[in-house]
Amino acid sequence: MIAPGTDLHLYVHVPFCARRCPYCHFYNLGHADGREALYLDALEAELAAWRREGAFDGRRLATLYWGGGTPSILTAGGFQRLARATLGVAPRAADLEWTIEANPDDATPGRMAAWHAAGASRISIGVQSFDAQRLAFLERVHGVQAARAAVESAARAGFPDISVDLMFNLAVPGRRRAWARDLAVAFDLPITHLSLYGLTIEPGTGFAARADRGAVLTTPDAAAAAEYRAACRAARRAGFEHYEVSSFARPGHRSRHNQAYWRSVPYLGVGPAAHSFDGRRRWANVASLTGWAEALSTGGDPRAFVEELYPRERAIETLYLGLRRAEGVPSDHPLLVGPGARALLASLVASGHVHREENRVACTGRGLLVLDEILERLVGADPGVPSSAEAPAGLSD
Repeated sequence: MIAPGTDLHLYVHVPFCARRCPYCHFYNLGHADGREALYLDALEAELAAWRREGAFDGRRLATLYWGGGTPSILTAGGFQRLARATLGVAPRAADLEWTIEANPDDATPGRMAAWHAAGASRISIGVQSFDAQRLAFLERVHGVQAARAAVESAARAGFPDISVDLMFNLAVPGRRRAWARDLAVAFDLPITHLSLYGLTIEPGTGFAARADRGAVLTTPDAAAAAEYRAACRAARRAGFEHYEVSSFARPGHRSRHNQAYWRSVPYLGVGPAAHSFDGRRRWANVASLTGWAEALSTGGDPRAFVEELYPRERAIETLYLGLRRAEGVPSDHPLLVGPGARALLASLVASGHVHREENRVACTGRGLLVLDEILERLVGADPGVPSSAEAPAGLSD
């Protein structure tokens, strides 16, 4: 269980979507009659079960993140009920960051005003593109004007933090000009944060089925890298910090909830398919609304798995998560102190993929493009480090 007396970072998975996007591999289903009430009943039961275990004792709610799925699809009554349930788990921090993911079509001025009045401080809008052809390629249900209007409505409603998602690596005609236009439009709007996603073909998705039939949906690696670098340049010109491999923010507007993930801080996830981490163990709920709800209604365990992270696994995870961030990791990280890792780091510094700054090691922009390869090489450099018998300093609770 997550230790009491610490900040609470709570993630709430709302599984409903108006339509399943062909690239999405997250658990979601239609918002049919009766499903919202079933979901809310089970969500309240799950929070009550955690309360009985003392998970909220001595805690303050520091960040609350409603993801999905599409939280913005909830009815007004459903929104109010979910807000009461999740905001009531613990005393709120004075600077509580409450994020709601929204689709442009749901983000009407009236809904935006209601969400902000209820206390939401951050809106994350799934724009993906401001280009009609790219939106059609992604089979998004909203249009270009709806995407612009959603951002402007959020600003008028008073949201201090407005984030948009953009997707690159799309094999569509005229992609270079369209991507440059996407970036220009995004940074011309009153946003404070940009999340960047390269299209990947995930198993079990609609795009995976099309790729199996021979469809070309993504660009060559060199083209994807060029688009990523173009986004980094555009963000820098607009005054945004590149604080994580796929995240850019105006100073003072980083996502505090997501930073908890990247810093390996314990967090609790509720809802079907939601993941949690308590510092030593990771678990996830079953990816089934009915299965999750039935377990909770009968006093069963709604989790699909619980796994213990042993010292070497934790070291690998903290290295990967740390190297995603601009701050990097301490130079005495357990996987960087062996002779093989030290030699490899020297090579990566010389090649411009990694830089050292005081007592920290971080990826350069060039290194972020090949982050997975760098991690794989560092993990394999000294396979016996650290020992599986004893947790390395700094990685235990």
